[in-house]
Amino acid sequence: MTQMSSEALAVLDLSVIEAMRSLGRSDAFAEIAHMFLEDVPPDLSALGAAIASGSAASVAQIAHSLRGNALGIGAIRMAPVCIAVESAARAGSLADAAASARRLELEFAAAREALQALIQ
Repeated sequence: MTQMSSEALAVLDLSVIEAMRSLGRSDAFAEIAHMFLEDVPPDLSALGAAIASGSAASVAQIAHSLRGNALGIGAIRMAPVCIAVESAARAGSLADAAASARRLELEFAAAREALQALIQ
C-alpha cells in the first residue's frame, strides 16, 4: 500500500479497501476505485441540478445512491454527508440539502485524492 498521511487515511476505511483487494484479482480495487471516481462527478452535478430545480425527491434519491457508492468504496467521511443531504431533502429543506451538498463536494475531493494515491 502506498504511504499516505494520517489525514488521508481518515478519509477512507482501509478495511473495505483490504477486503476488495482480497477478492482474488490484484486489480479489482483499482477497477472499482476508477468506476467510483468516474461515476461520482456526474452524480454530484445531477444533485446540484435537482437542488436548483427544487426536486426534493430527486435530491434524496441521488444522495442515497451516493451514500451507497461511498460506503462501497470505503469513503467514510462522504457517507454521513450524503445522509445529511438525503435527510434534509426528505424534510423538505433544500437550503440545508444545498449546504450539505457543498460539503459533500469537498469530501469527494478528499476521497478522490486518497483513492488516487492508493491506485497510482
